[in-house]
Amino acid sequence: MILNTDLKPRILRISGGEINVTPIPLRRDDDLSPWCYTANLTPPIVVDNDDFNDDDDSNPSIPTPTPLLQPGTNFLATQVWPSSRIASKVIEQHMDPSWTICELGCGPGLPSLTAARSGASRVIATDVDPIALELVRAAAIKQGMIESGNIVNDATERFSTRIFDLTSKDNLLPEADLYILSDVFESSAVAEGAAWHVQTVLSKNRSQINNAQGDLTPLEEKEQSTSRVWVFAQSDRAQRDFFLRQMKEWYKNNDNYMLPRHLDWTMDHVPDHNNELWLFDLDETTVEYN
Repeated sequence: MILNTDLKPRILRISGGEINVTPIPLRRDDDLSPWCYTANLTPPIVVDNDDFNDDDDSNPSIPTPTPLLQPGTNFLATQVWPSSRIASKVIEQHMDPSWTICELGCGPGLPSLTAARSGASRVIATDVDPIALELVRAAAIKQGMIESGNIVNDATERFSTRIFDLTSKDNLLPEADLYILSDVFESSAVAEGAAWHVQTVLSKNRSQINNAQGDLTPLEEKEQSTSRVWVFAQSDRAQRDFFLRQMKEWYKNNDNYMLPRHLDWTMDHVPDHNNELWLFDLDETTVEYN
């Protein structure tokens, strides 16, 4: 298990070869803070294996050039953005440990790794980028969140990773009590896909309510909702407004009496567990990196 005192650049072996990474913690002053790997987009430099190679110290005296990021890798999917830091802190403070957490568009997965460190019953980290998922899984193994390093996607694991394309309506969402999306609005296609999948979650909630025996009050219906969605986005992300319009239209066409307390971006970062949808606004200039 790597503690914060050991967080230094290293060479990580992945399926396609090697990648130059740096472990990034949620809190630098806490040795037990969750952390994730991020890829380094730097020119090759010569390093000593003893200092930088996380997996192979068999030849510590032989200098090694650091590898370049593999062609075709989405560099943005391998970085920690302000929204994911806020999401991680909200998860630490407000997650129910009995929940299964599914992060959509996880990138390097700091919120997912934080959920696991905070005691979530089960965590599923998903992304369309396989390199990002390899970073997540490697970090989870190093932090003792995965017992078997050889299993790629096992439904019995407490922490698992899965390829999932937010822009595709053919993907089936994993079952979860809480879905996390942080800073995924990089294009209108992703925003539209995210809205469609969130609406799928909300529709399933209603199906379960309709199948419940007896008449339920609106409050009881909210309490019957089995899944929640927490969405985090910076105020300068233009596509988040497209997502919001899609969600408002969906509620208008379905059931206004089930409207969340906040059907808008809010700086209130204390989510109500009875609300099925919470939209977290944030100012990136106020995000703490220590």
